[in-house]
Amino acid sequence: MQIETLELESFRNYERLRIEPGPGLNVFSGRNAQGKSNLLESIYVLATSKSTRAGKDIELIRFEDPVGRITAHVTREKNSDVALEMIFSQTDKKVARVNGVRHTKLAEVIGQLNAVLFDSGDLEIVRGEPAIRRQFLDLEIAQTSPRYVHALGAYRKTLEQRNRLLRDLRDARGSLDGLREVLPSWSAQLAHHGARLIDRRRLFLERLGLLAAEVHETLSDGRDSLQVVYVPSFPLDGAVDEAGVREAFAEALAAVAHDEMNRGTTLRGPQRDDLTFLVNGSDARLYGSQGQQRTVALSLKLAERQLIEELVGEPPILLLDDVLSDLDDVRRHHLFDLTERAGSQTFLSCTNLRPFSKGVLEQARVYAVSGGKLELQ
Repeated sequence: MQIETLELESFRNYERLRIEPGPGLNVFSGRNAQGKSNLLESIYVLATSKSTRAGKDIELIRFEDPVGRITAHVTREKNSDVALEMIFSQTDKKVARVNGVRHTKLAEVIGQLNAVLFDSGDLEIVRGEPAIRRQFLDLEIAQTSPRYVHALGAYRKTLEQRNRLLRDLRDARGSLDGLREVLPSWSAQLAHHGARLIDRRRLFLERLGLLAAEVHETLSDGRDSLQVVYVPSFPLDGAVDEAGVREAFAEALAAVAHDEMNRGTTLRGPQRDDLTFLVNGSDARLYGSQGQQRTVALSLKLAERQLIEELVGEPPILLLDDVLSDLDDVRRHHLFDLTERAGSQTFLSCTNLRPFSKGVLEQARVYAVSGGKLELQ
């Protein structure tokens, strides 16, 4: 999978840009706030429909321009080549087109282009709030599973309705007997959609954890071990499939029904799941140094790249946004070695070229970035 051409129009600080990146390593070098991260962000947005840095889509539009646009032509090994376009408007919802055909359902768009992004914010996957780790899971699983995207949307709608009902029960609005009678049906729907999410998350993390442990051992020169632990909001009690998870979820909801009605919110489910990262047996969030936390986050992303390749049959695009400054020489060497052997088209941003060996630069396509403009070196 490779991006043959990438075009930006009124995206972030880019008025107009068209590039033809190389098939291997593409390096974007320049001072801070020149547009390096914006370029990598555009590729991730095209792949997932989401930005990890923008709270609203209109933040992606340059200054006060009415419309922003990302366009790419992507060649794929397992599927036919595809033209992708995403348009953002100050007044309307974003529009996605695949080969010129407009799509409104995310499940039809996500996965056309697979990309793995690692940036400075990914340190929060390890040390931040549980919501950040859940977002990481949802975005990455969605790239390889349209079924997951559908289940996630259905779960969120059901959760919203069930929470509204619980608030009405808490505040004694409406007929309490009538409200209590419909609660079990909403609980059953929640367990149905939620079990699909939990089972998929569990399977994804089982494989991701094994791959991340291998990458982590390489990056740390064998000094540290990594274990990724899934922490659901209720015991799975040995459930081995989706049906078993659904049964355990339903039992967990029944056990806390009284507390939920008193508090007016759902207390169990995927919206309360978490992950724990153990380095040498200790929680990296609590006891890991920043260097160890950075290595855990990078290991996750490189393992994710490998897992996506296994699932879709070809390597995804790898986006490395200003990662070199926080890595020592040994980890940088291993990173370059791993990315080269992976065979992914890679986009890497940096403030200068000093961390690169002459051999790496000779194989790379290098761009100087300044004020939203690129110059091929």
